[in-house]
Amino acid sequence: MRFTITTLGCKVNSYESNYYKEQLEKRGHQMVEVNSPCDVCIINTCTVTNTAAAKSRQKIHSLKKTHPNALIVVVGCYVQHADQQEREKLNVDLIIGANHKNELVMRIEELLKDHVRKDLVEDIRDFTSFEEMPIHVYESKHRAFLKIEDGCNQFCSYCAIPYARGRQRSLSKEKVIEIAQSLSNKGHYEIVLTGIHTGRYQDGDTTLAKLLKELLEKTDERVQYRISSIEITEVDDELIELMKQTTRICRHLHIPIQSGCNETLQRMNRPYTIEEFKQRLDHIRKEIPDISISTDVIVGFVQESEEEFETTYKNLEDFAFSFLHVFPYSKRNGTAASRMKGEVHGSIIKERVNKLLALSNKLRQKDMERFTDLEVLIEKQDQDGVYHGYCQQYHPVKIYSDVPLAARIHVTWDEIKDHTYIVLKKEGSLCD
Repeated sequence: MRFTITTLGCKVNSYESNYYKEQLEKRGHQMVEVNSPCDVCIINTCTVTNTAAAKSRQKIHSLKKTHPNALIVVVGCYVQHADQQEREKLNVDLIIGANHKNELVMRIEELLKDHVRKDLVEDIRDFTSFEEMPIHVYESKHRAFLKIEDGCNQFCSYCAIPYARGRQRSLSKEKVIEIAQSLSNKGHYEIVLTGIHTGRYQDGDTTLAKLLKELLEKTDERVQYRISSIEITEVDDELIELMKQTTRICRHLHIPIQSGCNETLQRMNRPYTIEEFKQRLDHIRKEIPDISISTDVIVGFVQESEEEFETTYKNLEDFAFSFLHVFPYSKRNGTAASRMKGEVHGSIIKERVNKLLALSNKLRQKDMERFTDLEVLIEKQDQDGVYHGYCQQYHPVKIYSDVPLAARIHVTWDEIKDHTYIVLKKEGSLCD
């Protein structure tokens, strides 16, 4: 069976698509390019905004036209959030929402055999257990991802994720360690712990910090760990102390702030004030001076005035993040924010986005200049023989070398160009 996978949305969706690919190929099926002749089209959907939902619908209809004889399988957040009538209008062969994802291969093979259409979407309130979706090997043989958590209980006013993925649930500690050991044995030097709300990992009395401590003890000392994203309220003293003790937890945290203004944060239903965020940020940096901290920002949230935006801009600048992921606010039906009055005009949002992107470039340059010696995980070599990777602080690095490079090396950069460290004809040495 020839199949294609189209992935929309976040990194967790990308992780899950990789899982589907691995499982299908284990069964002898062949992945082909999205426009190549195929038997099954899988669309992994997103619903975080109305625009994302519309893109999911458009992609489904587009692939149905491109592959009129293929079976169409739709999975993920969009179909979970859609009502039954909307799902019926899609006129596809198999629909899987937030549950039964680890049954996708079996369900596709049933579909090929029986040709009976199925909609497996269930009430999101019924999801209490974590579906295991382990990926055992990554083609790059360097960085691997390990999904340890799913769902969210936070209910930010702009976000549909709790309605599309359900409540928080975590992979058992034993299973996390087993998968990490397997990835380590296959030669992966960095494992990224990921989830919808990774910092809320909980298995009994095992928190994220306790999990990391066990992972460090029970996997090869060459393996480092990176946290994909974490809320400021979840960077507790135990995690900070653990990071102080070892460089095997990468010196980068991505901590979403979403706004730099208290009034905006209150409307967003975020669980902190700017003062609380700054106090914790200062503490993290005091304890771990060589850390870089990046963030997410939503621009043009409902009722965001010019004064509120300027407050956000000033605080983002003062907080000295290493870079910003900037998102224009986009309404999502069914969220608390979708019922608020006072939408910001699109042209104003665009102007503010551009202003923050320029700030991000300035912040990244300043953060990169803080470091001289870099520890770099080599990820690939391009056609020109240039090596590419990321340093511990998650800044990109380009290395020109006549000597073959692999794994993790130490280098000193020569220049910063286009927000990338450049290392010129410098021989790195493998770390111990």
